[in-house]
Amino acid sequence: MNIKNTLLQFKEGLHKSRIELANKLGFLFSNSQNKSDFLEKLEELLILSDLGTSATAEIVAEFKQINFKEYKDNNFSFFKEKLKHILINLLNSTALDFKINEDGLNIIMLVGVNGSGKTSVAGKIAYRLKNMNKDILLIPADTFRAAAIQQLKILADKVGVEMINTKEGADPASVVYDGISNARVRKRNVVIIDTAGRLHTKINLMKELEKIKRVILKEANNSSLEIIQTIDATMGQNAIAQAESFHKSLGVTGIALTKMDGTAKGGIVIAIKKDLDIPVKLISCGEKLTNLYNFEADKFVEALLD
Repeated sequence: MNIKNTLLQFKEGLHKSRIELANKLGFLFSNSQNKSDFLEKLEELLILSDLGTSATAEIVAEFKQINFKEYKDNNFSFFKEKLKHILINLLNSTALDFKINEDGLNIIMLVGVNGSGKTSVAGKIAYRLKNMNKDILLIPADTFRAAAIQQLKILADKVGVEMINTKEGADPASVVYDGISNARVRKRNVVIIDTAGRLHTKINLMKELEKIKRVILKEANNSSLEIIQTIDATMGQNAIAQAESFHKSLGVTGIALTKMDGTAKGGIVIAIKKDLDIPVKLISCGEKLTNLYNFEADKFVEALLD
């Protein structure tokens, strides 16, 4: 899934974050009075940019090792490159993408709270894979909201892929069971499951999602399974608690960050990786079906700081 102009797209999507962080870093790197003043202000800026306490502590520790006197006349470029290097290292173990098994069924289960962009990401992934000549089936397992089923159907029609029929209030696990059965009989390449982010019943959301996962593992135990959590980047540090909860219950295999173009705190990417060690695999910036990009640590950091 190679995407052209990833750096340009990241720069557009991270425009607010870049202005907020890069400008303040430039001032900080060039105007700090001494090492102690610099480290204190750097720590504050990184925390305010949502990098989280763990990542911030590691970054500040790296800068503490520097002999600042050696870089007095050229500190801006040196310190910026130093920060880039640290951030890339923090992110570098991140997997670039989920893998598609060409010889079997691939199941992509999208999870996350309501409003985090699950259905939109489902459509974008379907669009991307359709252009790779994959045979795709969408499963609307968010059956507690008629609007969710309708939205996914609109996207399915727009992309040109099939969605199984279901009704509001149907049992989500049963819908997934039927979808997997359909996919296996018709030898589909990819099943994309859209799930609920909130239930209007007394049923616990995580228990319902765990039930869906059990159905998948029972009915398609030889299939490739990705559990992708969509996270609204504008949520900031609240996203960490969300990711931790979903990961504990489901074993999330990757993150799709949405609405990156709407936040000035793109550092949440680093916080998620450092605090939870869940790879950010996809970035969604914009409303078009084409606005889905593989996460690449070096390009992300360059777009964030330059």
